[in-house]
Amino acid sequence: MGKPWQDALRDYLEDSNRKLVAEGAEHFRLRQAKPLKSKTTATPLYVASFGEDEVETALSLHQQLYYVQGDQTFLEEKQRVQPVRMKRDGDEWAFLWPWGWYFEQHHLEEPSPQPEEITDEPDHGVQEVVYGSGYNRALAVAYAERYWNSYNPAYKQFDVDCTNFVSQCLHAGGIPMIGMGNPGRGWWYRGGPRPTWSYSWAVANSLYLLLKSGRAPMYARTVNHPSYLEPGDVICYDFDGDGRWQHNTIVVAKDGNNMPLVNAHTYNSRMRYWQYLDSTAYTPRIRYAFFRIAAGR
Repeated sequence: MGKPWQDALRDYLEDSNRKLVAEGAEHFRLRQAKPLKSKTTATPLYVASFGEDEVETALSLHQQLYYVQGDQTFLEEKQRVQPVRMKRDGDEWAFLWPWGWYFEQHHLEEPSPQPEEITDEPDHGVQEVVYGSGYNRALAVAYAERYWNSYNPAYKQFDVDCTNFVSQCLHAGGIPMIGMGNPGRGWWYRGGPRPTWSYSWAVANSLYLLLKSGRAPMYARTVNHPSYLEPGDVICYDFDGDGRWQHNTIVVAKDGNNMPLVNAHTYNSRMRYWQYLDSTAYTPRIRYAFFRIAAGR
């Protein structure tokens, strides 16, 4: 009868991890980093059998990747749900759906419904950032670490959750909500049986506009290079380069080259390299926006 489908799946994941460590990846080579060990834990969320020779499941995948850069060792983690359908082929099992069937670009946010009435300001160098006592970066990072692969029950969980997650981190760091009640103004979330929120709280493009404006409550300042960012700052992503900002992350650490490592939701990630070169959403037209949070100035 051959091996069961669970063994075939485990063999596939182990082989993928071995190849990642043995061959590395372009984005690691660009960073002068070397993978040391990769492990993927797969937890079936459901299993549906179609006779004895075909099975469908959804896997909760948790990948832990250790790599070395200079004299430092880092741990990058990712968690996502992977739909799988397999069919027996003789004594072996074959995937009916390509393994890359989960595409990160399918989980990006649509443009904000908020009117784009906030005008962009020129970029500022890092020396122009004004810091205050109103934002506790350590608390924001602690929240990002606590909930990178889970969800705070005090907030609604969105299908596309990246901006909601970043907003929660900023609020945990002491950024006050403002403009309560009007979804097109301010930055706020109201819980309860029927929660409501501002566009800027949960929509990537709206949060980008608020950060770019430099206004309350974050008083963010644009910097022109990611090395100027510190834990607690925010990176926005326009994967297609068309002016629609689709994703946000929060910086939680710096690597051996003084570059940001970020946490994010939707495709839950921890200590992921900021550039997203390994993302299926990546295109050569990608644009980034780097924001220092300077609340309480």
